[in-house]
Amino acid sequence: MADVAGEQAPRRFKVAGEGLELTITLDAKWQARPFQQAVALPFVKKFNSQQREGGRQLSVEALCGVQIDGAGLSRVADARLAAAGLVVPPAASRVELTFGEPPPTELRLRVACGDVSVKLTLDKRWLGKTVAEAVVKPFLSVYNRRQPTATPPRTPEQAVEIHADGAKLPSAKEALRMGPLEALGWHCTRVDLFFSYEAVRAAAKPRPMLGQSVGHMSTADYREATELLWTHRKLNKADGAAIARSFTAASPLRKLKYLYLYGNSLGDEGLAALAPALRREHAPALRELHLSTNGIGSEGVRALAELCHPSPKLAALSLHDNRISDEGVFALADAISGGSFVVEKVTLHTNPAVSAEGVRRMTEACAGADFAEPTPDRGPTPYIPLDHTPQRWLERGDVDK
Repeated sequence: MADVAGEQAPRRFKVAGEGLELTITLDAKWQARPFQQAVALPFVKKFNSQQREGGRQLSVEALCGVQIDGAGLSRVADARLAAAGLVVPPAASRVELTFGEPPPTELRLRVACGDVSVKLTLDKRWLGKTVAEAVVKPFLSVYNRRQPTATPPRTPEQAVEIHADGAKLPSAKEALRMGPLEALGWHCTRVDLFFSYEAVRAAAKPRPMLGQSVGHMSTADYREATELLWTHRKLNKADGAAIARSFTAASPLRKLKYLYLYGNSLGDEGLAALAPALRREHAPALRELHLSTNGIGSEGVRALAELCHPSPKLAALSLHDNRISDEGVFALADAISGGSFVVEKVTLHTNPAVSAEGVRRMTEACAGADFAEPTPDRGPTPYIPLDHTPQRWLERGDVDK
């Protein structure tokens, strides 16, 4: 963008993300414009212009992380909301942007209350409105006409609960004021409205136990799960792809914190299929990801590093007892150093092909990198409690008990 003389001194800083780095200069006129227009949009245009035909295209709407000099607004839950009022500090030298999948331009819903069901298609114009305006009011225009004449008409404000694909939204009042994509999720297909708690109780039914069967959980089950325990089930690359489809269909999985997949046979292809479904926009609360003993090599780890961009809350990643070499370790270390992959601890022991240089690169990138072979006091057999609380390493005290 051209510099125009103004009272404020021009600001020059680096903008980086998705493998691209460029320098942006903002004069007084551009400094007064919204962050998305002055910083994010020029970056997106430059990135898209360098892609080959059919390559990935970014959009400002898909912005999901903003980091200024390694601090500040690092990986906020919704960077678009924060960026709306964001001003780059005068002393800033580097801005890092992270992008997820672009939001859908259309949402097709079946909205129901009791025995009344209506199909709605929300295009871009309606997606810009609130849930009350775009979803509840159109539904009630049909619902109220079908009620007995003496029945007072329902209004959106009377809704006591709203369920999206079977999962109760935290607050009906708040959901009514939010946009459909923000409140219901990008992949929602059904909305149930309840105007009395008697109706909520009447619709309640026993929930299946979570984490017991891959491929036999509903979208609502996935959205309610805090822990999924699929270990030693002989899962292969096809199962990895199936799990990915289920995750994206139920996205966002706001409650999922612990995913246990160790002791299977996902391999490189299974992990490559699964990695995009573990991105922060799909699993924003993910804290632990266990992938040990899965026949994973460097290609799988590279796919994880390049495609995953996990939740900033990720505290533990286990990749031990696999077939990973330096190439995979370098890719993961680079992603951690670059800020696109945030994790506190990575276990990588029992990967014989990792050299001393691989150990050095990873430990420099991640202070919690663990290459130490297990001892009788620290696993690697995990203790699995019966109340579905997070796992921890088996210790001598557990055996003595």
